[in-house]
Amino acid sequence: MTTQADSGVRQRTRRAILDAAAAAWARDWSTSLGDIADRAEVSRSTLHRYFPERQALVDALLIDAQDVLDRLWVDATAASASPIESIENIMMAIAGEADRIVFLFTDPGRFAGNPNWRTDDSDDDMVDLVRAAQGDGTVDPDVDAEFAVGVVYSLVYVAAEAAASGRMPRHKAAELAVRTFRYGLSPRP
Repeated sequence: MTTQADSGVRQRTRRAILDAAAAAWARDWSTSLGDIADRAEVSRSTLHRYFPERQALVDALLIDAQDVLDRLWVDATAASASPIESIENIMMAIAGEADRIVFLFTDPGRFAGNPNWRTDDSDDDMVDLVRAAQGDGTVDPDVDAEFAVGVVYSLVYVAAEAAASGRMPRHKAAELAVRTFRYGLSPRP
């Protein structure tokens, strides 16, 4: 019989393994399960009890990373009062998940054919947010909305990569991504 305490320990152990895999694979896709176990501070046999093979861990992390980003997106938009605030809050939230962003998007073909790879309508949702921000004058209406979405995601990826590599703290990288989206790189007059 599994107790609630056992369940909590299992969830924490699973989370530690997923976090360790995200951090490791964001830096080196060839990182072994043994190295991930060491990073998660669990034995290799414990890791294999949760994830019997590499593909099982890849699939679990793929699902987890997408779920985390989806949840952050929903929370970020719920906490926003305007389209531009939604865009900025989304950028801040998802750039903070640097390891998962880099894991998911470093190699666009990495998950081709994997049934756990979801394509969703977040691009359409972001286009709608950009168009709404253009409508209220907070984003230049002369900029193609899909181009602006590409800029948003590019900045999020660059921020995530800077944070995952240790070049910049996560919060600073996310703030810089938002600032760059809002004001570009040129000095303000």
